[in-house]
Amino acid sequence: MSKVLTEEVILLRTKVSNLEQIKNLNLWGNEIENVTILKEMPNIEILSLSVNKISTLKPFSYCKKLTELYLRKNLIQDLSEIRYLQGLPNLKVLWLWENPCAEIPNYREAVLSALPNLVKLDNQAVTPEEKAQASKIDLGRIKNKENKVSKENVQRRERIPSPVIKEPPRVNKVKNEPSSENRSNNVLCALLALIKELDDYSLDIVRKEIDRKLAIR
Repeated sequence: MSKVLTEEVILLRTKVSNLEQIKNLNLWGNEIENVTILKEMPNIEILSLSVNKISTLKPFSYCKKLTELYLRKNLIQDLSEIRYLQGLPNLKVLWLWENPCAEIPNYREAVLSALPNLVKLDNQAVTPEEKAQASKIDLGRIKNKENKVSKENVQRRERIPSPVIKEPPRVNKVKNEPSSENRSNNVLCALLALIKELDDYSLDIVRKEIDRKLAIR
C-alpha cells in the first residue's frame, strides 16, 4: 500500500488552518509515494520532498506559483515527466539528482531545454553556455535513449542493496582513499550548511538517521 501525503499530515507539520495558506513545505525522508494532495495547494512556492518514493511529476503541475522544487533521491524514471513542469512559469530551482532519470545521457541538457527558465539545476547554477547548448537538444532522440537506459538502471539498482553503505573493494581501498576522503569532506560541508536551514522537525529526522547509521556499524 502506497504512503499518501494527506491534508492532516501537512497541516500538522505546518501549523496552519488550511492548505491554501501554505507557501513552504519540507517533508523529506518520509517514504511518501502519492502527492496528489498538491492539487489543493495552489499557493505553494517552495517544496522539498527529497528522499521519498515519488515516481511522477504530474501532481506538481497544479502548483502554478512554485519557484523551488527539491526532489532529490526519489523514483522519477521517465525523463518525459519533465513536461508536467513546463506550465510552471516561476520555477527557477529544480533538484532531481539521484533519480533514475538523472542517469539518462544528456539529462541536464534535456531538462534545461524543456525548462529554459531554470537558474539552478541539481544545486548547480545554469550558465548562458548551457542554455545555448540546451536549445539545440533533440528531445526526441534523448527519449529513445531514455527507454533503454531506464530499464538498465532499474535492473542495476535491484542488484545493488544500497549504494550508501557499499564500500569499495578492499584491494583498492588505499588507492581510492584520497578521493573518498575529499568526497566525504564535501558532503560534510554541504550537510553542515543545510543543517543551519532546518527546523526542529527536520533536525530530529537527521538525528534519528545518524543514530540508525551508527547503530549498524
